[in-house]
Formats: sequence, C-alpha cells, structure tokens
Amino acid sequence: MKYLISALFFLSLTGLFSESLTVVNRTGSVIELIQAAPAGEDKWGDDLIPGQVVLDGESVSLDLTGSAPWAFRMIDSDSVVYVLYEVLPAISGKLTVGPENQARLSAYAGAERNISITNRTGSAVSSFRISAVSDNSWGPDVLDGRYIRSGETADININAVPGTLSFDIQFTLISGNQVIPYEKSDVILTDGASLVLNLHSEN
Repeated sequence: MKYLISALFFLSLTGLFSESLTVVNRTGSVIELIQAAPAGEDKWGDDLIPGQVVLDGESVSLDLTGSAPWAFRMIDSDSVVYVLYEVLPAISGKLTVGPENQARLSAYAGAERNISITNRTGSAVSSFRISAVSDNSWGPDVLDGRYIRSGETADININAVPGTLSFDIQFTLISGNQVIPYEKSDVILTDGASLVLNLHSEN
C-alpha cells in the first residue's frame, strides 16, 4: 500500500505549488510552440508561449501550476518536435533544449501504450494496477474483470503521463479461496513491452 507523504521536502520536490522555469533554446532553430504535461495528466496542455517565439540562444520564463515531474513538448520552425521528460523545476530552475532532445522517446513512451502480460505464477491473475513511481495511489484495474490464467498471455492498454518510464505494479492472484496481492517496484513499461509475472514479483 502506498502512503501519502506530507513532509515539506516532498512537497517542494513534487512541485505542488506554482513555480517558474526558464527554457533555454539551443536547438539551432526558432521554437514556436511549448506545451507541458504535469504529473497525473495524460495529454499536452495549451501553448505556453502564444504569439511568441524563442530564438536560438535566447530563453523564456514559464509560470507553471501543477505537480512535478513535468513533461515538455516543443516544436520549432522546421516542425521538428522536442520532448523532455521527468523535469523538476524546483531543483533545476532551468531547462536547456537541444538537438539531443528531438522526440525519440515519444514513439514508445506516450500517453497510450500497449503491453503484453504473461502469467507464470501458477495461479490466475484477477487484477493488475499500475502507479507512476512519483505518484502515491494505484490506478484502476486494467483487466476490468478479466482473468489471466497461468501460462496465458494477455495484451492490455495503459494510460500514462507522456515520458513516464518507470512504474510500480500491483497484481492479485486467486489461490483457493484467497485473493493475494503482490507488488513490484520500478518496472519499465514502454509501448510494446512484454511483462512476465511470477511469484518473485512479491515485495
């Protein structure tokens, strides 16, 4: 079970308050659009620089309201897309964008992902939930009433904040008259990932 953490240090790191971030353009092109997605959101927000551009070598200050870590998407004048993930404004205060940030991860770490789950536990899996490592609660049961019998493989769809790679997982097994929960931390789930469940997944 996950617990809410109320320490002020945690609140500062997770960016629960309004904060500023300076974006520095080192792409070699003009940035024409900047969008962001805070933790817990599965889609990009509105353009943060409407009617503006950021020339190469220049910077712009953004005011953000939401929970860190943040994901950012930027588009330059040549329609090249840049995506940056796991941004913590409270720690860095500055975000430098360059050619190395061109959208490669977005192909497999987007908002919607398809993964396969193979059950090798010896019992039927009756539920499967995920939680981003930075989150503090479990998501809905993605099996939605389906069972995965031992030895079977099922394809499921999950929703996630773009750029999030690591998740905690929780699945339940039916053993006799008991429903037993198991958990595993820091599991990388990208689009097309194959996950094998076994009893070694128990914390």
